[in-house]
Amino acid sequence: MKVAYWSNCRASGVTSNLTAIGVAGVLAYPSLKITIFENHYNPNGIPNILFPRCLAKRTAEENYSYLGGGKMEPPFLRGRKKMFFRFGDYTAVEVIKNGLYYVPVLSENPDLFDYEFNCSMVPMLEKFQAEDKIAFIDTGRKNNISSKVILDRADLVVVTLRQNLQDIQNFFQNYSSLIPKAFFIIGNYDRKSCVNLRRILSEFHFKREQIGVIPHLDEFEWAVHSGRIIEFLASRFDQSLGGEEGYFIQELKRTTFLMMQHAVFDRTQEYPYEC
Repeated sequence: MKVAYWSNCRASGVTSNLTAIGVAGVLAYPSLKITIFENHYNPNGIPNILFPRCLAKRTAEENYSYLGGGKMEPPFLRGRKKMFFRFGDYTAVEVIKNGLYYVPVLSENPDLFDYEFNCSMVPMLEKFQAEDKIAFIDTGRKNNISSKVILDRADLVVVTLRQNLQDIQNFFQNYSSLIPKAFFIIGNYDRKSCVNLRRILSEFHFKREQIGVIPHLDEFEWAVHSGRIIEFLASRFDQSLGGEEGYFIQELKRTTFLMMQHAVFDRTQEYPYEC
């Protein structure tokens, strides 16, 4: 199953949304195996979200403690070493044991990486056919050789929309061909804004099961920028939380479930979390 994450707008939060749903997906559904790819070089990309800053540049090395210990580290990561797995012609880092994998970007030359990804990795994506083995691809917005191919061949395109009526209208006017296989996310969502989900559903006639939100939360932003997203989500995922943290986790779970319904599960399955 190939899931492309993409947006029609810059700075919309595609990378952080992809990573959050990847972590939430394997926490909620342990039978799934999710492998994360990037088809473009981004100096502030996925490694800087998954790994602490001091480790993010060392993804080609094989021996360091995964997160360095500490009370915030989830029990299933404590004391583990980073594991590398060879899958055909590429190597993946095991991020969460038996669940989440990341394929490192080892070239910092954007043009060279773009060319090599198109030649070598795009054919590899065709191997992700089983519903329990999912490729998440952080897909460049434009000027990437492989982006159009990935969007065309993806089983699902997760479109991140900014909470802005003009930007949403721009998507419908210019990228309507993606709608039949699209699932939408409003990233950095502010439920107090006048452009709330109810208004967006009404004005653009989305079906509720076709769109999810990932709310703004200062603590989540800190985790993203400091490479601590796994600890942040794992330490809260099964907790009964109130306030903004509780709202954030609940909506992340809901969005992950709705997206997985489109990508993997029977769409008649009932939502398992509180509304």
